[in-house]
Amino acid sequence: MSTSTEATAAAATQAAIGAYAQALDTGRTDDLAELFWPDGVAEIAGIGTFEGQEAIRKGYEAFAPTQPQLHLVANTVVTAVTEDEATAVSDLAYFQRGEAGWAVRMVGRYDDTLTRRDGVWRFQKRVTTFQP
Repeated sequence: MSTSTEATAAAATQAAIGAYAQALDTGRTDDLAELFWPDGVAEIAGIGTFEGQEAIRKGYEAFAPTQPQLHLVANTVVTAVTEDEATAVSDLAYFQRGEAGWAVRMVGRYDDTLTRRDGVWRFQKRVTTFQP
């Protein structure tokens, strides 16, 4: 595999991860669902597993933000790349703004599989887990 293929997959992975956090924090569930393939899966520990774009959109609508929030994603490592698939792991910190200001509400991890179809990269599966 070429360095160019690896760089393209890594850039597409980073772009999808950033777009997901932005859409999640602003309650744009349609945009968030579009980041997944029609047969994509979003699995969130303690909340549920949503299969397909419509289920993902509806699932995320159930916890759309009611006050300012921010997901900071860091330490993303692309762990494997092929021509049409990339896997990555990332750390996350979830902040919410209340009367006392911003506070960390939880930390966790994303385990992602993205696939490329017709030159487009999207999430095939995203597993979200939280640290106690």
